[in-house]
Amino acid sequence: MSWWIQLLSCGIAAASFSVLLKQPKNTIPVSSLIGMLGYSIFLLLHQTTLGYFLATLAIGILCEVSARIMKRAATLFVTGAIIPLVPGVGLYRTMRFAAEGRYSQAVQTGVATLLGICGIAMAITISSVLVTALWHRGAKKRGKA
Repeated sequence: MSWWIQLLSCGIAAASFSVLLKQPKNTIPVSSLIGMLGYSIFLLLHQTTLGYFLATLAIGILCEVSARIMKRAATLFVTGAIIPLVPGVGLYRTMRFAAEGRYSQAVQTGVATLLGICGIAMAITISSVLVTALWHRGAKKRGKA
């Protein structure tokens, strides 16, 4: 599938999930664009564990900054934007291989999927801590905190 169709699909998925969660309407396009940007990073890094981590780090940072600019909770942006990166196919394939008795493939796919999930979790945490620390440090320098 061509990259632009994948990115368009990611934008639609992020926007649809945001609507499903009743996200405020003015935040949906931002979440969608951030999700598309994150997935493009993931594609550029050939869908590796490092790709999961760096794409999610970019998504997390952009969502944290957007949340502060728009005076909203970062969770609003992250929940929609992260959906295209969730490795649901990997989880499905792991279970299918296990059910078919192809245990070596199940383990291999399962480990790769878990590494991706761990990369996503670490990147969200790091981006939140990093942006919060830098934002407060900048506010102190400006005399606002």
